Amino acid sequence: MRFAKDIIRITLVALLTLGVGCKSEEPSYDGPNHIRFTESAHSFGVVDNSEWFEVEIAATHTSSADRDFGVEVVASESSAIEGLHYELERNTLCIKAGKLTTTLRLRGLAENFDANEALNITLNLVLPDESISPEQGTRATITLQHCCAFDINAFTGYAVLTSTWSMEFLGVESRLVRTRLDQSESNVIVVEDMFYDNYDVRIKLHDDDRLNPLASLCGNQVLSSTGEAFGTIYGNDELMIGAYDEAVSYYSACETFLLLYSEMYVENVGSVGVFASVVEWISDDEAERIMREGF
Repeated sequence: MRFAKDIIRITLVALLTLGVGCKSEEPSYDGPNHIRFTESAHSFGVVDNSEWFEVEIAATHTSSADRDFGVEVVASESSAIEGLHYELERNTLCIKAGKLTTTLRLRGLAENFDANEALNITLNLVLPDESISPEQGTRATITLQHCCAFDINAFTGYAVLTSTWSMEFLGVESRLVRTRLDQSESNVIVVEDMFYDNYDVRIKLHDDDRLNPLASLCGNQVLSSTGEAFGTIYGNDELMIGAYDEAVSYYSACETFLLLYSEMYVENVGSVGVFASVVEWISDDEAERIMREGF
């Protein structure tokens, strides 16, 4: 499973060099009556051709008359091609009299994207000079990210688990596991005997943000007895697995895998360390081949 090994190598480095993100403040308007994009950057996940995305355009003050203007695509600064990767509902817009905002609508054409491909569109407002703010705001970048539809059932059945834990403590890179749906909570899978027999691990796959498909452990769980894991008893003899929040655990609906960061520890004794695990789902035929021939 070269794919999983590559991810493990990358994540080992990532554990040592974790970054933090920044939030941009929403713009506020004051002064003359200008028209601009309310946000300079938008990101949308494209699953199919049916979903229309909306980009807001606002004026700083209301007017007693309708205000018509155009929206043009800056092709030289765009990787997405209009008519191939996306469609604009219209290129001319209007902020109605007495109103402050209008909406530009566009949709992605999913079949023309590669899996997980991200393309950008640079848009420019075509306005009368008196409506252009000196601080600009007349350009916006739209990122269209191809996403696959989420199906929790795709994350059941046979899978290959590759983990820094098994490399260090079990002497193997990968092992064959089975997963099933948890019947008590939606979008939760159970990895049966994840590292040790009779110790299952529950993982939640969050589907509320398709651009950030996060995975998380369902609380702290018993991974094994310390006697089985280390050959001796420590503390209460329970080796625990818990979340490691300094790194992002996520899954891919397109490639059907998940990457999980976790901390192994023994209560009132201490932490064993932080480990990265990749679970890749495979077909029954591939699982049977592995059972016959090994990895």
